[in-house]
Amino acid sequence: MENKLRWVVNSLLFVFFCGNTAYPQLHERKIFEYVRMVSEGKSEEVASKLPDLKTKFPHAAGMIYIEGLVASNGEEAVKCFRVITDSFPGSEWADDALARLFEYHIRVGDPREAESNFQRLKKEFPQSPYLTTGYLQQEKLSSDTFAFTPKNQGEIWAIQMGAFAIKKNAENLRDKIAADGYLVNVYENLLDGKNLLYLVWVGMFATPEEAKGLLKELKERYNIDGVLRVRQSWKKW
Repeated sequence: MENKLRWVVNSLLFVFFCGNTAYPQLHERKIFEYVRMVSEGKSEEVASKLPDLKTKFPHAAGMIYIEGLVASNGEEAVKCFRVITDSFPGSEWADDALARLFEYHIRVGDPREAESNFQRLKKEFPQSPYLTTGYLQQEKLSSDTFAFTPKNQGEIWAIQMGAFAIKKNAENLRDKIAADGYLVNVYENLLDGKNLLYLVWVGMFATPEEAKGLLKELKERYNIDGVLRVRQSWKKW
């Protein structure tokens, strides 16, 4: 009887331990999944899931990071990212938040604040992929251009035709579309600090309505379901 009781207790402890271990892993997978969705142009879909996510993962740094990514304005995004860097400096999303703050301040013409975030990133996360891949260094080299970008420049819409982990695949699609006379670019996107994506964007429009005709045309020509993306002057992601 004693052995049986000990077996039951050990079994319950095992289940409890596994459950406590699995929950953080599930949380981590979900956060990465939604960050990837933002990279793929599905910000609105992610934003619609935020209320439910907040109840499941309240006060989580990853959750706050997603809020910043899908924020509709720069001030709201900056507020989220600063909460992470100030209140969760040891979080796995802290270097991502610093990278986003750097990008934001570069693009609104505040190179001093951008440099402050860049230096903090170098000091606290010297091995961050944002540094080791040269991802942010490219942005620094372009800082003179962005320093004079008006804050109210507005939005530019384009059609995202793909998000690739392999640069060559993105370039192949770009070259194929460009050969047919379309304006097309490849943009690097590193939102989770681990998976660098190459986004293929076609066209440049002032409103999403102007892009819808081309969206249909590209679908018919390449059999690819493009996604309308907005590139705002205050953010890169």
